[in-house]
Amino acid sequence: AIGSARIEKARDVRGALVRLAAYLQPFTLALVAVVVLVVLSTVLGLLGPYLMGVAIDRYIAARDVAGLLHITLLMVGVYLATWLAQLGQNYIMATVAQRALRALRRDLFEHLQTLSLSFFDQRPQGELMSRLTNDIDAINQALSQNATQLVSGLLTLVGIMVMMFALNVWLALGSLLVLPLMVGLTLGVARRTRRGFRRLQMQLGRLNGLMEETLSGERVVQAFGQEAAALAAFDEANLTVREAGIQAQVFAMLIPPLMGVLSNADIAVVAGLGGWLALHGLVSVGVIATFISYARRFAEPLRQLADLYNTI
Repeated sequence: AIGSARIEKARDVRGALVRLAAYLQPFTLALVAVVVLVVLSTVLGLLGPYLMGVAIDRYIAARDVAGLLHITLLMVGVYLATWLAQLGQNYIMATVAQRALRALRRDLFEHLQTLSLSFFDQRPQGELMSRLTNDIDAINQALSQNATQLVSGLLTLVGIMVMMFALNVWLALGSLLVLPLMVGLTLGVARRTRRGFRRLQMQLGRLNGLMEETLSGERVVQAFGQEAAALAAFDEANLTVREAGIQAQVFAMLIPPLMGVLSNADIAVVAGLGGWLALHGLVSVGVIATFISYARRFAEPLRQLADLYNTI
């Protein structure tokens, strides 16, 4: 519990996700296309920094203008293809998510028609409306955005580590020194953020229920002169939503700056160790530049995975 509010937890998270997956089953081919595009965009995104390192070592150091122009055009093509692949995966996933949610929303509304009058007597209508709006919107975010980020984030993490070890083992080991701290902080903040968003969703349902009851019973409120009492109850519920929202968002916004600091620390390690190795002729300047570029991207997949954890 947080404060005086009881946080409602899912009784069967795995079962809920399995039932949600059933709504995606009719779109299997589209989802396969999304996975292919995610893999393609991830591979192309990792290829860009590698080509930059090749350009520095092979063409800039040799003052080969023609070769530099050729690899520059190749890099532009790679980044353009990456953008197109990301655009395609986002469009397909958004379409799939909306079609699946249309079916889910209809099934939920149809199920409500089968419930007894005692069910509706025990629950505010506004809370049920919150299930059909706020909770569906959260599922939409998880499907249309975070689902692709999960695959992309995992592939990017694995791909960066593979490329690092392929280029230079010592620099790769140095880059991974910050990884345990990144993972630990991300999981710690994510747990607190999850509790905050659970409370926020619950309080939003309570506020919606209060507004619906007050508006539907406005004649009774005015007939008995209860406007001040209705406003006081609304202010209390509204204040609780504000506090829950601030708590959830503050913890959620902690992750980007923390990842930024750790990412900069990782870059410092790469620059220092890479400089020492370069002075001893064990690594080239282009490889160091490639590592720095990979180090800048290392924190982003962890942040995406933390966002997905919170959303689910």
